[in-house]
Amino acid sequence: MYLEHLVIENIKRIRKEKGITQERLAEACETSTSYIGLMETFQNIPKLSTIEKIAAALGIHPAALFFDSRGLPGIREQQISALKANVLSILDSELDSALRSAAGIG
Repeated sequence: MYLEHLVIENIKRIRKEKGITQERLAEACETSTSYIGLMETFQNIPKLSTIEKIAAALGIHPAALFFDSRGLPGIREQQISALKANVLSILDSELDSALRSAAGIG
C-alpha cells in the first residue's frame, strides 16, 4: 500500500509541478480524465503499463515515481538501527574497560 500511495503522490506532484492538467495527462495516456481524478484520490490504482504511459507523458523515467524524496522505505530506520548498535557496542566495550580498570582487573 505504501508504494501505491507513493507512486500516486509522485504522479500528482510532478503533474502539478509541470503545469499539466488532469485532462492533458489523460489524453497523453489514452485514458479518461475521470480515471486520472479517481487515481489521484486513491480510488484507482494504476497498472504498471499505465504507470509507464504516465511517466512518458510527464517526461520522466517510470522508476522516478517509486522514489520517496525522504529516502527509500526502511533505509533510514536501518541506518539508525546500525548506528545505534555500533554506538552501543563501543559504549559497552569502553564501559567494560573502565570497570575492569577501576576494579584493578587486567
